[in-house]
Amino acid sequence: MAFKRGQFQINGKHSEEFSAYMRDRPKRLSAGRVIELRERPGNDSIVMDFAYYKNVEWQISCYAKADGLESVSHLEDRIRSWLDMSNYSDFTCQFDEHYIYQAIVVSGPEFSGTKKNGVLVPFDFTISLRPFKSSRNGFEWMTNETMIHNVERYPSKPKIQIWGSGDISFWINDESFKLTDIGSEIVIDSQLEESYRIVDGVIESQDHKTQFIDFPILPVGWTTIKWEGDVKKFNLMPRWWTKI
Repeated sequence: MAFKRGQFQINGKHSEEFSAYMRDRPKRLSAGRVIELRERPGNDSIVMDFAYYKNVEWQISCYAKADGLESVSHLEDRIRSWLDMSNYSDFTCQFDEHYIYQAIVVSGPEFSGTKKNGVLVPFDFTISLRPFKSSRNGFEWMTNETMIHNVERYPSKPKIQIWGSGDISFWINDESFKLTDIGSEIVIDSQLEESYRIVDGVIESQDHKTQFIDFPILPVGWTTIKWEGDVKKFNLMPRWWTKI
């Protein structure tokens, strides 16, 4: 569904279902890198970089429109149910449509309307966002590509699907990844750090057929891909993303 100004989607539902719109764009804080400054003699300090980022919270200010004064309370109840979340969901919004965020509501909604507002229902809530947002283009499968380009500013963790048999090797630039005794298919998921195949709808682990410790990463810029062995098809979902 396309977005109009101020519209967004979270917890599997579009704000249009509730006639709800953002009043303004939220203050968009950036995800911070987790570091620690450790003091040492001589009035100096060293930086301990833990090489990951922490979530960031955005406060979302909205208004919704009820069908009539008698339905204001019912609309508030529907919004409470919509924003009652126990896990992350996709969060997309009109002002950044190209990207998909991972968000969970951590506070709210808080309704602030009075009789003077009539059928307009102002409310605020707070979401916690995972540090990276995903490009929509990154979820498209690429088949038998030997050169791909990461235009984002951060490396990505792809999903690779290989159809073939026997011993297979593939390379991401100069880094090699070896597979042994492949039956017909293997999926290598760098986000989950798991390898598997699906047989009759059931996931079957294939970790014992991988001969590498670190999973494939797609660096910023151009990447060369090649493979050896009985490979019938090499699919790659790049999952391009960038830090918020």
